[in-house]
Amino acid sequence: MLVGLILNTLALVFDIGYIIGRDIIIINELGGISRMSFTKLTSPIRRDQGFTIVELLIVIVVIAILAAITIVAYNGITAQANTTSAQSTATSVAKKAEAYNAELGRYPITTAELTGAASSTSYNLPSSAATFVTATPSSAPSDSKTVRFLKCAASGTTQASITASNITGVRIYYWHYGNGNFNSYVDAGATTACPTS
Repeated sequence: MLVGLILNTLALVFDIGYIIGRDIIIINELGGISRMSFTKLTSPIRRDQGFTIVELLIVIVVIAILAAITIVAYNGITAQANTTSAQSTATSVAKKAEAYNAELGRYPITTAELTGAASSTSYNLPSSAATFVTATPSSAPSDSKTVRFLKCAASGTTQASITASNITGVRIYYWHYGNGNFNSYVDAGATTACPTS
């Protein structure tokens, strides 16, 4: 009786519908009750129908779009990780060159002065820490630790003419996988002129 009173009160404000079994009970704003059967509202379902071509094409297009987004995101993350690794390698080489300068009073002329140094020295660079190239690569290196070591001195000099007496610093180039070039670098010392040849 209390439930009926509450439902009648609510029915004055708005229509209320609720389901009992397979029927819908509707209470209108005047308190009238009507019943609608689900069996009259629904049509029989055919069990032998398959997917239409349009439905299949829509599913294929959605899957293709999701796959493309995933591939682009993966490539971007991979490029960023490789660039970070290359930059870290270049920074490590620059720090070793700074340590070399702090101990010996000049910057290294060749990478062998770092990789061939005794392991007890602060500037020792393990040979596996970096892969050195002598020319700018035209495509992305497979090894993200690939760097190019250049000597710096006064302007007008070439790499061959820079010696222990006139070297002022070093520049270490690395491949930027996101931009697709070998123009990024880390410097150690004075690098106003770093000839590339």
